[in-house]
Order: sequence, then structure tokens, then C-alpha cells
Amino acid sequence: MKPNVLLVLCLSFLGWLTVGQASAALNVIEVRKNLTDLPSRKLPEAEQLATQQLLEQTLAFLETVERNEQAQQQLQQQLLDAPKQISEAQQALQKLLSMPQDDPAKRLAQASVSELESLLSERNQQLRALQKDLGEANSLIVTAQTRPERAQAEISNNQNRIQEINALLKNAKEGSKVFSSEKTDTLTAELLSLESKNNLRRAELAGNSVLQELGSNRRDLLLTKVGLQEQEILALQSLLNEKRQADSEKTVAELSLEVSKAGSDSLLLRESGLNLKLSDYLLTITERRNQLTQRNLLVRQQLDSVQQTDQALDEQINVLQGSLLLAKILYQQKQSLPQLSFDRTLADQIADTRLYQFELRQLRDTVSRPEEYVQNALKDAPPGDEQIALRSSLLDLVRSRAELLDRLNRELNAYLSESITLQLNQKQLQSMTEALRLTLDEQMFWIPSNKPLDWDWFKAAPTRLQYQFSSVLWSAEVKQVWQSLAKQAWAFIPLTLLLLLTAWKRPAILQALRNLHADIGHFRRDSQLHTPRALFLNLVLALPGAIVLASLGFMLQAGNQGHTLEIGQAFWGMAKVWLVFYCAYRILAPNGVALLHFRWPRAQVAFLQQNVRSLGLVALLLTVIVTVAEAQPAALSEDVIGIALLMTSLIMLSWIMGRLVFHRYSSDSTPVFRRLIGLVVVSLPLLFTAALVSGYYYTALKLSGRLLDTLSLVLIWILLEAVLVRGLALAARRLAWKRAQDAKQNQPKEGLDGEVATDDMLLDISQINAQSLRLARLILLGLFFISLYWVWADLLSLFAYLDNITLYQNVDANGAALPISLRDVLDAGFIILVTFALARNLPGLLEVLFLSRLNLAQGSAYATTTLLSYAISATGFVTTLSALGVSWDKLQWLVAALSVGLGFGLQEIFANFVSGLIILFERPVRIGDVVTIGNLSGTVSRIRIRATTITDFDRKEIIVPNKVFVTDQLINWSLSDTVTRVIIKIGVAYETDLDLARKLMLQAVQENPRVMREPAPIVLFLGISASTFDHELRFHVRELGDRNPSTDEVLNRIVLSFREHNIEMAFNQLDIFVKNLKGQEQQLVSSQSNPLADDQVPTA
Repeated sequence: MKPNVLLVLCLSFLGWLTVGQASAALNVIEVRKNLTDLPSRKLPEAEQLATQQLLEQTLAFLETVERNEQAQQQLQQQLLDAPKQISEAQQALQKLLSMPQDDPAKRLAQASVSELESLLSERNQQLRALQKDLGEANSLIVTAQTRPERAQAEISNNQNRIQEINALLKNAKEGSKVFSSEKTDTLTAELLSLESKNNLRRAELAGNSVLQELGSNRRDLLLTKVGLQEQEILALQSLLNEKRQADSEKTVAELSLEVSKAGSDSLLLRESGLNLKLSDYLLTITERRNQLTQRNLLVRQQLDSVQQTDQALDEQINVLQGSLLLAKILYQQKQSLPQLSFDRTLADQIADTRLYQFELRQLRDTVSRPEEYVQNALKDAPPGDEQIALRSSLLDLVRSRAELLDRLNRELNAYLSESITLQLNQKQLQSMTEALRLTLDEQMFWIPSNKPLDWDWFKAAPTRLQYQFSSVLWSAEVKQVWQSLAKQAWAFIPLTLLLLLTAWKRPAILQALRNLHADIGHFRRDSQLHTPRALFLNLVLALPGAIVLASLGFMLQAGNQGHTLEIGQAFWGMAKVWLVFYCAYRILAPNGVALLHFRWPRAQVAFLQQNVRSLGLVALLLTVIVTVAEAQPAALSEDVIGIALLMTSLIMLSWIMGRLVFHRYSSDSTPVFRRLIGLVVVSLPLLFTAALVSGYYYTALKLSGRLLDTLSLVLIWILLEAVLVRGLALAARRLAWKRAQDAKQNQPKEGLDGEVATDDMLLDISQINAQSLRLARLILLGLFFISLYWVWADLLSLFAYLDNITLYQNVDANGAALPISLRDVLDAGFIILVTFALARNLPGLLEVLFLSRLNLAQGSAYATTTLLSYAISATGFVTTLSALGVSWDKLQWLVAALSVGLGFGLQEIFANFVSGLIILFERPVRIGDVVTIGNLSGTVSRIRIRATTITDFDRKEIIVPNKVFVTDQLINWSLSDTVTRVIIKIGVAYETDLDLARKLMLQAVQENPRVMREPAPIVLFLGISASTFDHELRFHVRELGDRNPSTDEVLNRIVLSFREHNIEMAFNQLDIFVKNLKGQEQQLVSSQSNPLADDQVPTA
């Protein structure tokens, strides 16, 4: 100790000498004088302001030098006094430990209640003073523990600044401007301040061990004093409780004696009985008050301990952030946190006490005037000597009741005060403990608990492994386990009976399973309850192993000796894992539920069963590792067995999960998104392994435990989805069968009693109602995510630690810096994912749940879901920018600028967008309508926000911008009515019988079934052309598809009718004249004897 003190004194002297020589030219008085005389120098305003600031900075630096020198002198004196204080503390501690224990109960046996209460109050004040001193001692120890890191960091920063200042003083100019004398003095003063700080920190480092030893001795002494003081307070409180209890019992005894003296008089018996009842309640409330006082003392002690831990924690985290020392400190502090068990009925007790106190107050009012009360009680009694004696006895009883009520009221007030104090202390203790536990969990999760697993670790692993094995007292551990099981030996009786019952019923259960499997696929015998029954029977077959493991875990946890608690928790976790994975293994058995009920491929079932068995074994091992290691966080840094087993288990888990996810049976028709999710799931154990290798052993344990729970949830979800698909498939198949039976109701019903299921009776999943299946899957997915949140909820709160990692800063509207942390960026990424998922799935869910049940047109439903998608995307965009620190005032300008820019740059796109909304809501066209726009005709096949797709009559798809439908002329042939008019123009020769021609044309139209009778078809003679009489045949058809077929059929019929009745359909005639070179011409006339017409071949 003495060499350290001498070293500190030498360093302090040298530092003081150096600083004193350097500051000879500067002193506080001179700088203050220059600052005072500054206005008299008549400098320009800007220069005067800059000089004033430099002088003020110089003065502040010099004052810092003085404070550091004073602190260094105090440190010297503290180190000089430290040996003496350490020796005194050790002697005082030895004296306290060797002092015989004084029993306050014997020493203060004759003290009164008031004296004991005064003494107890005095001791409580002394205890608070000792706890304050203890807090200071703990702060001294924490400061000494964290001083090396803080001092080294500060000295390093100061040295960098000293080098910068020396370089500035060497150049003596900034740019081309030479330093003024004030600027030089400011830099020199800052240099002195930094050097004085460094000297102080070096002196503190040199004497750190002395200060830490002083703090440790003080803490030990104060802890002993606090413990003795708490024992004395408990003894005084017990003695005070006994005194109060004795007084109450004395009161009860006196009143019981009065009851015995009352004789047989009913009035005296009633009044004395009421007094006795009040005295009994006084005794009861005294006992309750004593119990509350004891509990209050315990809660207060726990609260003081938690407050001291909380005070030291912040400084330890700030200084030792990310170090292994901090990890060990945090583990110890978490284990020292109190186990809270509060009285939940305390509020009800307070309310009941207040109500009873109100009733007592009314009773006190009745006996406040004893004479009047006795007079009312004896108003019906006959006068005489007996009445006088009775009056005297009643007066004594009433007066004693008044005293009893006053005393009971004081006890109730004290009881209420204790109850309220206890309630407040419990709430404060609970909130502080929860906040402290959350802080500890955050820090323990995000800081390394071990050194990284480098080559040196692997080289030292065999030695450390041997030491870890040898340090375990195997015989003692086995003895403790055996003793815990022996204490709970009675539990083996029902366990054995249950196992025997399960073994006896196992053949019957297997036969019931075979019967259920045999019914699958038969129309009459199969039902939707067959699969749940089969699953339940498989669960029953998996119960024996789970019951054995759970029973062992329960018995070991009940023993609660040494490490038996952790072993019992491990058995309990293994029971849950066994139940889930062995049940899944039974379901995947040959000719089991997966094959016969779910219709999974046989090769896939065999592959899954093999890998689920391996996965279950790894999960059992991982459960044991996680449970045992998490229960002993302080020993993680020396745990070689756990690290090796955890690393092996995680690698095996990743390998098995990779086979399950990427095997060809499970990835043939898997979408890319699901494969990506599978890749993430497979990589999780590898990420946990990387965290383990980096030293985050505790973090890997926490995440591995949640991963096991997540795997169990995934297995349960897959089974429920398979049950759902089979149930809907069976319902769809029954509906199809019913429709087939209705269609064949007049045919003989054969084959219904068949013994073997035919192909027609097999389940056909393709007949499932797609909408119902989608809705049910969405509900299952929602339940799965709720369960997943429940599993990971306690770890999600730990991500608040990421708020401490600042990535960049934004400036808000007021100019204040707004730090953006890593958590804000992760929140923004999460918001983007949620927005993408909602924009993609929520409109479909809305359509399935609500829009499909409303009487909406397809366009309106599509418009609603599309606008909802855009609204979700816009909201997600704004929320993401807000999470990244973009304030609304900046965001609204961004939105305005984007709106103007996009409005001009993308004018046509916006016009099409608005036109698409008009089309979808006003519905001038619908899907399936036949429309004509300009030269384009076709059927509307798709309507979207930007464009509409029209399929023309050549089966070509033409994309038409929506703006065309709003701004151009549109013909919709089927908007409100599909009936259209067909006009056929027919010309007949001049010699034609017009009445006969009209009759034949009407007859051809009326005979056609496509032509409507109403409106009736008509024939109109509308014009005379060069060679024809022009007629128009007008008729109506019901569908657009009937226009061309009806025209074809009507024209064919008219041509045939005209030929039959020799009616000539006129055509344009030409007269041909031939001229030669001499000017002669001749008209060509048709020959009656045309050799070609008579099929004669001309001869040469």
C-alpha cells in the first residue's frame, strides 16, 4: 500500500510542478482584469466580441486548472488517510463480529409501547443513514472498478487535443492571419487544463487500488452494520408487536370478565357481548397490523437493495460497455434481484377496512353521550333499585366501549397507514425491479458473455474441459437428485398406475386407429371427425414418455436443492418437446394419418418421418443445454461443455432443417417467396452459431430456446392446415356426391354399400371451395403469428437497446438535432415489409370477407381494393419516412413538389389513372361488354387503373389507355341492353313484283329463330337507284352474337326464295362498243349460241 501512496505523491508533485511552471505567465486575476478593462480598449464591435469570448474561455480553462489542482490535493490527502481508514474499518468490523449479540427483547422488556415506537423510529433513521453511507461506499467501489477504462479514454482524447494545440501554437496563425495574444493565451490555458486533467487521472490510476481497497473495507463494515441494525429493528418490531398483542389480549380478557359478571340480564349480556366482539376485532386488527409491519420492513429492505443496484448500474454500463467484466457484473446483479410475491388482495382489504371504519364511526356517535344512551336503553325498564344498579353497570359498559372504540379507531388508522405504505412500496419495488430486470436483460443480450472462440480458445479447451469436469461434485449432485426424488416417492405410485393403464390400453388404441384409417375414403363411414380422433389417439400414444419426463421434472423442482431445480426444468422442457415431436413422428408413421388422411406422397412421408425423428432428438439435446446453461449465467464464461454441445446441436439442426426445406419432395411446386423464407429459417441456426463463436453465448442460448418453440409452433400449424384441407375436401366431395345423386335420382342406386372405396369416392382436393380454403388459411396464419409473437414477446422488448446505437442525425423544425438510431432503421424496414404484405394481401382478404358478400359489381370491388392498396402504400411510405426522422413539415413540401413534378411530367399517366377510377366507379364499360372506339371493336376483357384490355374479333388483345374511354366517342353495344337492330339493304330489278318481294323478305325474317318478334321486323322501300329498287330489311336480335349469324341466315333464305319465284336481284349493266383506227365502232351483244355456254369446244 505504501509504495502506491508514494508513487501518487511523486506524480502529483511532478504534475503540479509542470503545471505551475507553465501557468506562471497566466493567472486568473490577470485575465479577469483584462476582461474588465476590455471596453476601454475601444475595439471594433466584432473584434471586441471575439476578444471577450476568448478571454472568457481562457478564464474558464484557468478555473478548471485550479479545480483540478484542488481535486489532486484532496486525492493526496485521501490517499494519505486511506491506510489509517482501512485499518480502522477492519478493526471496527472485527469488533462488531466478535461482539456478543444483544437481545433487545430482554433489555427492553419493561419498556412501554410509546418508548418502543420512539426507539424504533430512531433506529430506522440510523438505518437510512447507514444505507446512504453504504451507497456512497458502493459508488466508490464502482468508480474504482470503472476508473481504468474511463481514465485511459480521457487521457487518450486529451493527448490528441494537446498535440493539436501544440501544432497550432507552433504555427501561431490560422490561415494567413496571425494569432492574437488573447487567442494564444486561450490555447495555452486549454493546454494547461488538459495537462492538469491528465495529471489528475494518472494520480487516480496510481492510487486506484488503494481507493478500491478502502471502498471494499467500508462496504464490508457498513454491510455488517446494516445487517445488525436490521436485526435490531426486527427484534424491536417483534417486541412492539408482542406488547400491542398483549394489550389487546388484556382488553379482551377484561371484557370477557365483564360478560361473566353480567349475569342473566339480557340487556347487560347484549351490551357486554358487543364490547367483547369489538375487543376480538381489536385483537384481530392488531395481529394484521403486526404482520403488515413485518412485510413492510422486508419490502423496504428489498427496495433499498434494488435502488442501490440501480444507482450503480448506469455508471457501470456507460463505462464498461461491451466488456466481459460488465457481463459478469450483470449476471451477479440479476441473480441478486429479489423474488417478488405480493399480496394481490391488499386493495380489497383497504377498502373493507375503510368501510368498517365508517361503521365504527357511526357506533362512536351513539355512545358519545353515555347518559343519553343509557336512558334510551332503560326507557322501558320498571323503576326501582334494580334499575339504579343496572344503570350503573350500563354506564360502565358504555364508557368502556367508548374507550375501546377510540383505541380500535387508532389501530385501524395505523393499519390503514401500514397497508397504504406497503401498497405503495410494493408498486415501487415492482416497477423498479421490472425496469432493472429489463435493463439487465437488454445488456446481457447485446454484450458478449465470453471471449471469441479463436485458436487460443480451442487450444485451451481440453484443459478447461478437464477442469470443468473435475470441479463438478458428481457424487453430491447425484445424491441431491436422489434425495429430491426420494422425498417425492409418493408420486411414483400414480405415475406407475398411469403408465400401466396406458400400456394396458395401448392395443385397443392401436386397433381404434386402424379402424379409423380403414374408414378413410368410404362415403358412408368417413367423416370430418375421423382425423381429429386419429390425432388425439396419436397424442395419447405419445403421452407416456412426456408424463415420465414431466413427473421427473416436477419432483426435482419440488426438491429445489442445488442444481436439481435446473435439472427439473430441463426435464419439464424435454417433456414438451417429446410430446410435440413424437406425436409428429407417430402421425408420419407408415399407413398413418399423414399417408391415409392427408394423402401425402408415400416417399415424402417416409423422408419426413426419418428427419423428424432426428430433429426431435436434436431438439431434446438443445432443450437440456439451453435450460441448464440459462439458469447459470455467471458460469457461462467457463462453460466449455455447453459451448461445444450448443454449437454441435445448432449445426445439426441447420443440416436437418435444410434437408427438410430443400428436399425435392417438398420443393417441387414451392413458390420462390416460400423458398426464400425456408432459406432464412435454415440459416438461423448458423447465425446463432456465428454469434456463439463471436462470444455471444448467452444471446445464442436465448435465441435457440425461442427457435425450439417456433419449430413446435410450425409443426402444429402444418398439422392444423392439413386437417383443414382434408375437412374442406371432404365437404366438397360430399357436395359433389349429393349433386350427382340428385342427377341420378331416377337411376338405380348401386355401389353405395360397397366394401371397397372406388375411384369415384376418393377425396378430390381440386373440388375444394377456393374462397373458403383461402379464408381458413388466413385465419390459421393469423393465429400462427399471434402465437409466434407470444413466443418472442419477451425478446422483442430487448430491441430497445438498439436506440443507443446512433447512425446519423436529422434536424427538426426547431433546429434541434434528432438522432436516428439503428432501431429506427430496423423499424423502417419492418414497416416496409408490413406495408408490402398488407398492400398485397389485405385487399384480397377484404374482398373475401366483405366485398364478396355485398352486391357489388366487379369493377367497384376492384376499384375499392385497388384504392385500398394505394392508400396502404402511401401510408407505409409516409410512416417509413417518419421513422427515419423526416419531419412532417419537410415531408409535406416533398409531397407537394412530387405532386407538381409528377403532374407535369407524368400528365398522361395521371390522366389515365383518374380516367380508370371514373370507369371503375361510373362503369360506362364493364368486363364482357362489346364496344366500339373509333375503328376498333371488340370485347372488354380487363379493366385496370391505367389501361383497359379489349379483345377484338380476331382474338387479339389491344391495350387502350383509359383516357380514350372518357374523352373520345364510345359505343357500348351491351351497356344496358343487348338487343340490337340489324339492317340489310336489298335491291331488286325494275320489273320485279314489289308486293311479292316484300312478302318473301318478311317471310324469310319471320322464319328465322334468331329474329325477335317484338319489335316486329319491317321492310321499307327507301329509294330508286340507276338499276334497282332499294329496300331495307330491319329486324332486332337479342344478343350481339346473333347479328352476323342472323344476317347470313336471312340473306340465304331470301336468295333461295327469289330464285324460286323468278325475282331478279338487279345489278349494274354495261354496254361495250369496239372502235377501229378508221373510226368505225360496233356494239358487243351477247350471243344466244355461246359455244362455251353449251360446253362446246371450238374447232380450228
